[in-house]
Amino acid sequence: MPLFASRLAAVVVASLCAAQGPVFEPESLIPGTSMHRCGTPTHFGTFNPADAPDCSLNNTNPAPWAPVSVLRIPVVVHVISNTGGTGNLSDTLVQSQITVLNEDFRAIAATPGAGGFDTKVEFFLATTDPLGNPTNGIRRYTNTTWFNDSGSYWTSIAWDTARYLNIYTNSAGGGGTLGYVPDLPQGGAVLNTTADRVVILYSAFGRPALGGAPYNQGRTCTHEVGHFLGLFHTFQGGCGTASCYTTGDRVCDTPPEQTQRFGCPVGAVSCSTPDPIRNYMDYTDDTCMTNFTAEQAARIRCTLANYRPNLGVPGGPIAAATVRNGAGNYNIYTSPPPVLGTTIQSQANVTGLTYTLASVYWYLSPATTPFPPYTVLVDLNSTLVYQSPFVAPFFGILMLWSTSIPNDPFLAGLTVSTQAVLINGSGFGLTNAVDMTLGN
Repeated sequence: MPLFASRLAAVVVASLCAAQGPVFEPESLIPGTSMHRCGTPTHFGTFNPADAPDCSLNNTNPAPWAPVSVLRIPVVVHVISNTGGTGNLSDTLVQSQITVLNEDFRAIAATPGAGGFDTKVEFFLATTDPLGNPTNGIRRYTNTTWFNDSGSYWTSIAWDTARYLNIYTNSAGGGGTLGYVPDLPQGGAVLNTTADRVVILYSAFGRPALGGAPYNQGRTCTHEVGHFLGLFHTFQGGCGTASCYTTGDRVCDTPPEQTQRFGCPVGAVSCSTPDPIRNYMDYTDDTCMTNFTAEQAARIRCTLANYRPNLGVPGGPIAAATVRNGAGNYNIYTSPPPVLGTTIQSQANVTGLTYTLASVYWYLSPATTPFPPYTVLVDLNSTLVYQSPFVAPFFGILMLWSTSIPNDPFLAGLTVSTQAVLINGSGFGLTNAVDMTLGN
């Protein structure tokens, strides 16, 4: 089903307008369509004295909550399709959405999210279910009623919402919105109940999403998970009337914004300042969105500490990469720090060298789970466990290749040495090495 193929129903069932389903706010309607950008409500309850004072509905105090360590959130993705197969998503597409979330929330270098602030919150497909059984974190259902986002399906299939982020892909409100959460955690209406969830239109999920541009880069999920972790829209409350920590979106390092923005209106101004069109919590196109801010990150961490204390699990060490000279070819070969559950792109600049290229990866110490395809090729004082495909017959260019880092928490902190090997018809030569710590 194309992204905008479904039309909004003339009447929205009352239960979908409450805390159980999307709220079709007039301002969320994408211009020229009948689709809403976000079905998360923009009007919330009043201040509760029992709320955490540093990240309540009415206030943010970022100072005490500066993120200093990684929290990893286990995710279960409930893929719901109808009896005709519409809505069925591949495991690869599901994993791509987790990759996008990590790029955006971790501001990973050399990715579209690199321009943001690292919240030090990351996501991984759950490896064990609520009963402790092994899982890949993906559940599949064929049910046309559930696919139409009807029938309170979450009451029977949700995993413990205090311990897992439950994401559902279906028609998201009958095809009327790209995604929604029923309520911010600070609202309390659904917190830690089976209804506590993120719902994404199946054709806007993953990268590249099936629905095509402009909402095919996974940023709908980034936006909705932002709500799930306590963030308002950047245009919440317009320009505000008092302190930026108590009005608007309750943070001060996102410029006040009079109204939502669509497309990518570079240079748009309201409230006497440039609008934060690059922020994930606006309504702009997926390719326009590039960042969370430091104070949004602080509010996210405060929300996790006070409203979702059992959701994030402590992560391992921060990923690191150190270049080491090998065979006198310093800086020919480079690779970014490897983050679990993501894809890194390494490169070798062989300009002027008449070599084809292979890259080998090996562990310097034992590991519980090796990189696929588990092939031992050579022994360089350790067991070689991965070799990238040869790049041939090209030479004299900048060569690039991608490697998927397994999302296995047992690998966190493992030191891996990578070595590029230049090969031609008469022999081979080692380039410099990169020693990398797998981390969060």
